[in-house]
Amino acid sequence: MEKKEDLRRGYHDIGGDDYGPVNPDGTEMKPWERQSTAISNALGAAGRKIYVTDESRRMREQMGEKLYNALEYYERSTESMKMILVEKGLFTEEELKKRMENIKERMAKVRE
Repeated sequence: MEKKEDLRRGYHDIGGDDYGPVNPDGTEMKPWERQSTAISNALGAAGRKIYVTDESRRMREQMGEKLYNALEYYERSTESMKMILVEKGLFTEEELKKRMENIKERMAKVRE
C-alpha cells in the first residue's frame, strides 16, 4: 500500500503511521543518554527553567528533515537542547566545538 503524502504534516509528525510492532520491553538507556536527560531536566522546567518543552519541540521541527532522520531519539533531544542554548546565547557553536576538542584531547591523554 502506497502512503499518500499529507501536506499538512511535517516530516517529524509520524503519529498514526504504521511502523510495525513496538517492543514493549524498551531498551536500556546508554550512560550519555542518562546524562543528557539529567542535564535537560536541570535546565528545563524541573530545574533552572532556562527552556521549556515547547522550545525543544520547535527546535526539532526546525532542524530539517535530513538531520532529524539521521538522529536517534536522544540525539534529537540533545541536539535540540544545544540549539536552544546557542539561540539563547549561553554559548556559541565555536565555543562548544572548542570545548569538545579540549575534552577529546584530555581523554586521549588519560587513555595513553
